[in-house]
Amino acid sequence: MSKVLGIDELLQPIPGDHPCGEDIAFSPEVDAIARAREADDPTLAQGDWETSLREADWPFVARECAQLIGARSKDLRLAVWLAEAAARTNGMRALGDALLLAAGLCTRYWDGVHPLPDEGGYEQRAGNIGWLAARLPQLIGESPRGEGQGWLDDLRHAQHAVLELEKAIDERLGADGPGLTASKALLRDLVSDAARGVDTGEGGTGSPDSSFTGAVNGSGLRPELPGGAGPLQSRAQALAQLRAVADFFRRTEPHSPVAYLADKAAEWGAQPLHVWLRGVIKDDAAYAHLEEMLGIRTPGH
Repeated sequence: MSKVLGIDELLQPIPGDHPCGEDIAFSPEVDAIARAREADDPTLAQGDWETSLREADWPFVARECAQLIGARSKDLRLAVWLAEAAARTNGMRALGDALLLAAGLCTRYWDGVHPLPDEGGYEQRAGNIGWLAARLPQLIGESPRGEGQGWLDDLRHAQHAVLELEKAIDERLGADGPGLTASKALLRDLVSDAARGVDTGEGGTGSPDSSFTGAVNGSGLRPELPGGAGPLQSRAQALAQLRAVADFFRRTEPHSPVAYLADKAAEWGAQPLHVWLRGVIKDDAAYAHLEEMLGIRTPGH
């Protein structure tokens, strides 16, 4: 396994009578991590007095989650928080490592991994993994872009990790587990674009005909687009352009809602229709009616 996060070490059993360690869900350490993940919503009005927006401390989250998983508690909530922080701090390779960690916890420690089952069975574990599955397309999209063969290797590493996580979910939760269809499709597009770029010597971050190479390689928006640029060549490039718009406004107008809205559009664009509908329609009866009316077939149903 990759050494970016030291996954082999994190998957070692915790010394003592309980290889998964203690339940630290209500510990001060976990509370501190939860607070460090919090950030102010840039779309909310601040009134007459504008102040600096509070940002999440992702390096702290990544460091503390890894330390606790390795030394005190094999906990799926910490694992999914680590995946979130790893993607934002160390990019695609670290995200892949974190997904392999989550898969490894499910595969090796299912009998004792936290949270332990209660009257609802594995509902809490399924909730943690489901949160990660729903968030994953956005984490993939927001991971810092690389270039060339190294970037392609990182993408393939993440692609492999998603498949391993999917396998672990299927083995442990079966039909009750969340799907990873949107993430697999997004990574497939990114790998295809990166491989094409490597083959053509264009840096491996997108199509050589892309009118928005800067959006794909993470350099941000260009001051202006070439007059003779052609249309976007793939969904991955289009979603990358939306994320580059978000990055630009985060840098230049941090209080503007445009960054949030562009990120949200990119997140929705990476989701299949049934996943998007489930996210915006909370009433099960209304969702079922719309599903029937539109002829949507949810995977597994």
